[in-house]
Amino acid sequence: MSQENVEIVRKGVAAFAESERLPEFFAPDVVWDMSTFSGWPGRSEFRGLDEFNDFLDAWMEPYEGWSYEVEKILDAGGNRVVVTVHQRGKPRGSDSWIDARFAIVYTIEGEVIQRGQVYASLDEALEAAGLSE
Repeated sequence: MSQENVEIVRKGVAAFAESERLPEFFAPDVVWDMSTFSGWPGRSEFRGLDEFNDFLDAWMEPYEGWSYEVEKILDAGGNRVVVTVHQRGKPRGSDSWIDARFAIVYTIEGEVIQRGQVYASLDEALEAAGLSE
């Protein structure tokens, strides 16, 4: 089942990167958790597709230019997949770009993404997934 989980996440992340809201990849009661990601202001947990989409809108709102590139997708065993991403954004009214790298531990249940837990680094995500040395 692990390779199937990797493919579910790969497709879901690709849909997100294309700014598509494709609910077939996310559970209706998906939980998106930013509590372990330093620097995210305000509310840190979003439940359900509507709140998840609200989060995505807030995440991308400050940018007039935006890109999201998957760097690695790692099978973490069981029902977990770890993804590292590189995001670039050009804030509105600015000539500069901001770069960010972070990692997400996805939990798969019933062939959909049930949970996304965002971490500031791959090491933190691997430790949370039980893969650190």
